[in-house]
Amino acid sequence: MSNSTSDLDEPIHVVPYDPAWAGLGRALAERLAAGLRGLPGAVGLPGAVGVEHIGSTSVPGLAAKPVLDVQVGCAPGDVDMVVAHVRALGFEDLGESGVPGRRYLRRRAEQPANVHVVALGGGLWTDNLLLRDHLRAHPEAAACYARAKREAAAATGRLLAYSAHKAATVAELLAEARETGA
Repeated sequence: MSNSTSDLDEPIHVVPYDPAWAGLGRALAERLAAGLRGLPGAVGLPGAVGVEHIGSTSVPGLAAKPVLDVQVGCAPGDVDMVVAHVRALGFEDLGESGVPGRRYLRRRAEQPANVHVVALGGGLWTDNLLLRDHLRAHPEAAACYARAKREAAAATGRLLAYSAHKAATVAELLAEARETGA
């Protein structure tokens, strides 16, 4: 497992929405879910694991980094088993990478993708789905986020600075999502 900032930080760019992202995200989520169903232990039980396409590539029409984000929710005791499964699919484990309660894995070969392993039903799980669903349901919020993403990418060009640059917008949109319920 790698967890240094230099390992995590990478060049980024934001591109217009690609309609193929929906199918690619769904396929990756299904591939992860199918493999996890076959594992022994709690993750093999129905309902004990969740897999969702999240992030900007999951929001129709939203500009994004051309990197899929998939969230895997599981019981805290199953995290290492889930991470081992995701690593076997060619993903690099970068540990928590500055987000307590999340294991971050990435793959840059094939279709670039990130996998976020979090507690199923926990705060990170809920917030990621709430923000995604809010952006899907509110085009004006998605447009605001797209502007913030383009500005952050143009101003920084690297993942960590990009994330920091748009953090206030993400917090505002998440607050809106909590108020409206989606």
